[in-house]
Amino acid sequence: MENSEFTPLGFSDLTDDESFIVSVFRQWRGIGPARSIAEHHLATWLRDDVLHEGLQPLFELFETLPEREKGVPMSDSSVLSATEEALLEEIGAEGHTNKPGVGQFRDVLNAANVTIRSASEIPRSGHDSLTEAINTKAAAVFCALCPGT
Repeated sequence: MENSEFTPLGFSDLTDDESFIVSVFRQWRGIGPARSIAEHHLATWLRDDVLHEGLQPLFELFETLPEREKGVPMSDSSVLSATEEALLEEIGAEGHTNKPGVGQFRDVLNAANVTIRSASEIPRSGHDSLTEAINTKAAAVFCALCPGT
């Protein structure tokens, strides 16, 4: 599929480290208003991860993201939301940023020899969007053919 600004990023387009950041964001976001509890659980769960030292600055960055994304149920979509793409853009973009936590988190990434690409640099295959569209259509056909199951 052609690389296009209209094609959303999907998990299949990301490296493991990029997927990790989006997954942590989804977990954090899905907890709701009890941020300190979510952050404690995530820090405990990820205590042996190489990026553990960067979690607090990462949580600070999460707080700067649009309010409409906070407290929404965690998505199981393999397609990234606009906010998730913005998160990768903020972390991976070269140059200075004034957002809290970004510089400190980049320092942790550099120390761990981890590279996060900005969303605009990641080739977009469209694979995840296509797969989700096929699955949605298949589910609709199944419901129509087998009502009540």
